[in-house]
Parts: sequence; structure tokens; C-alpha cells
Amino acid sequence: MKNLIYGLISIGLITSGFADDIYLYKDKNGNSVYTNKPVKNAKKLNLPPLSVYSSPMSKRDYAAKGYTQAPNEDKSTKIYTKDTAPTYGNETGRQQILNEELNREKQALSDSQQALTTAKQTKLASEINQPEQYQARIQSLQDAVTEHQKNISTLSKQLGVNN
Repeated sequence: MKNLIYGLISIGLITSGFADDIYLYKDKNGNSVYTNKPVKNAKKLNLPPLSVYSSPMSKRDYAAKGYTQAPNEDKSTKIYTKDTAPTYGNETGRQQILNEELNREKQALSDSQQALTTAKQTKLASEINQPEQYQARIQSLQDAVTEHQKNISTLSKQLGVNN
């Protein structure tokens, strides 16, 4: 309990240093200078604490000279509804993008299958004495084929097409 009290007191002392006093004085040219250091013949200003929240504007604020906008009506009486109409423009664009991606995936699948078939028929010179290297190459090509098949399946589901 004592530690808690000491902790709170120390936090209060630490943060009190952040609220410096502000002083106002006139320099030799007659300019007003604001500073946080006490200077000879300076007046200490008593300023209210800063607020990060602004108060709502009053009718008097709207009537101030130079303010041209009229006060807004009370918006609490307006009822807002969600627009439930489908956005066909976005949907057709999405369909087109998915179709293009599906065509690219089909081409990539065809290329991957052809590379796998070619790789199964030929062994590289470095793979003759190292069958695990050959298996790793074949497996990576097989993984690529499987990945393209999964992508085509997913895109077909999104498009509602059965392949």
C-alpha cells in the first residue's frame, strides 16, 4: 500500500514539471515576447489548461463577423437507411477480373503439367547419381501443378462455374 502511495506521489511530481509557467515581457523594440523562463520585468500569465475537445458552436458563434455559413439543422431527426441496391458495375468488373485470372491459371496449369511431363522423361546429369535431387525437382513441379489446380477450383467456385 505504501508503494502505491509513493508511486502516485512520484508520478504527480514528475508530471507537474510539464506544466511550466508562461511569462510575458516587452523587449527593447517594444515587441511582446512569451517565454517559459522568468525574465526581469516579466508578467506571469495565468492561462487555463489546454483542452483537446472543442465545445459545440453556439448561435452566437455563427453570428460572428466573417462567418458565412448558417447553422446546420438538427440531424438527429433525420433517418438514414442503408442502400441495399446491388452495385452491378462493381460486380461485372469483379467477374471480368476473376475470368481473366481463371484464364491465366489455366494457362499456368497447362505449362506446369507440360514441364512436369518433360521432367519425368528426362534426368539432368547432376541427378543421375543423386536420385533425391531428381525426386525434389519432380515434387516441386508436382506441387506447382497442385497449386494451380486448387486456384482454378477456387476461382471457379467464386464465378459459379463448374470445371
